[in-house]
Amino acid sequence: MLSKNLSRREFLQTSGAVVGGAAMLAACGGSGSTNPGSAGPVTIKFWNATYATSSSSDKSKKKDQYYIYQAIKRFNAQNPGITVQIQDVPTTAEMFTRYRVASIARNGPDVMGMWSGNYMLQFKHYLEPLDTYFTPQEMSRIRGWNAVTDGFKEGAGKIYGVPNASDGISMVYYNKKALAKAGINTDADWPKDFAAFLTMLAKIKATGITPLALFDDGYIMFSLDYWIAQIVGGSPGINDLVSGKRNFSDPQVVEAIQQWTQLAQYSMQGAPTTTGDQAYQFLFQGKAAMTISGPWPFYDMRKALGDDLGLHKLPDYSEKVSLRNTGIGGAGTALIVSNYSKHKAEAVKFIKFLLSQPEQTQQAVANTGTLLNVTDVDFATVYKDPLRVQQQQWGLEPSTMFWPDNVYPAELTNELRAQAQLAWTGKITPQQFMSRLDAKRDEILKSPQQ
Repeated sequence: MLSKNLSRREFLQTSGAVVGGAAMLAACGGSGSTNPGSAGPVTIKFWNATYATSSSSDKSKKKDQYYIYQAIKRFNAQNPGITVQIQDVPTTAEMFTRYRVASIARNGPDVMGMWSGNYMLQFKHYLEPLDTYFTPQEMSRIRGWNAVTDGFKEGAGKIYGVPNASDGISMVYYNKKALAKAGINTDADWPKDFAAFLTMLAKIKATGITPLALFDDGYIMFSLDYWIAQIVGGSPGINDLVSGKRNFSDPQVVEAIQQWTQLAQYSMQGAPTTTGDQAYQFLFQGKAAMTISGPWPFYDMRKALGDDLGLHKLPDYSEKVSLRNTGIGGAGTALIVSNYSKHKAEAVKFIKFLLSQPEQTQQAVANTGTLLNVTDVDFATVYKDPLRVQQQQWGLEPSTMFWPDNVYPAELTNELRAQAQLAWTGKITPQQFMSRLDAKRDEILKSPQQ
């Protein structure tokens, strides 16, 4: 599962740009901390698996040209007596193995960037609860606390990390000309529910163009997961599926799978094995009218389609769902503090520095690949493209539901991928698909905890 699931996050690691500018004043740290800090000079070990430090498109870039290295330089200069020592760790499943092994020996990092949700919460017995380190005012400007909260319900559980950057929400990218050819006014005619979405797809198909170019993540993680999440009530409902409080085979969920499988007739063939880049090329070449993805390919989309590029949220599953006109996304990464760290206050101070308004502005200017998860940056100034501003605004909406694939255990996401491919191609029924997920979930619940 992780090898597949890496594609979304690996993109963020290789899309960083050179950042310039003078050092900025950062927010002070340690508010509310129960740890008074260390006496004398200290060195903070920071394991980085979330900030870009290499580029597949420009091998000539040196590490000191990347945002995170320049940010650390600013922090060290502004905080005499505290030195942040960075170590880049792989953005693969290996990061979790390394952290587990180091934490057993109690010689892991003081601070680490890792994926949020259950990827992070599996280590909560090694993580410092951060509730007391942040004031309500400090927390209010940061979005995505549900992604780092035990139980995934903000304000109803312990906080084991700080949400760091935003993956925005999944959305529809479309070619305006292709939809106009089908007589669709995207402002007035955008479908409000899944039934109307199917009607729109049929209109597009009648013009001779394939409506959708979907790919391995796009046909499940960025679309089906949204409609399932809407039906069960967002992240807490997804967590209920994981814990066995409710079943995937509930009739409402099975009905959603039946509807979802109808998308196959309106999609380019081979969605389960198509890559994101391949799907985007279908859109660029005029072979497809739309695709579904997160905010990461935006600049490639704009370059290829120019003013013909349009964006829209996914349609709601139905008017009966309680969470409407929203999306799945949010803070896919987090910064954690190890509970065995001897420099907890200083570690939190470093995290607050990175999340400060000046540093968040620097990140936006640097185009690190992600969007921001703070509310006090002038996005219209740092993002010159109005569609990018729109993506940022969508990602910050309080109604955004956290990525279900970060809530599911890895084994369950793996099972979902395998069974979804069979359901998409008609080899199993939607009922069988969901029943197999229930069986896998029950198997996981019965297995000994690691």
